[in-house]
Amino acid sequence: MNVIVHERDNEHLSREARAMGIVVWDVIQNGELVGIFPTQDEADAYRKELEEAQAQG
Repeated sequence: MNVIVHERDNEHLSREARAMGIVVWDVIQNGELVGIFPTQDEADAYRKELEEAQAQG
């Protein structure tokens, strides 16, 4: 399983969000968006949950 956390780029944010300086973190699993989080810590926690669930079968 491939789980990636990365900051959403400005091209994928609305003009309003960019103007307010909002940062959004995406969690991608096997090429599919599976979560959107307001902080990197929350995104990383979700990534860990996904990895642990996969390890348990």
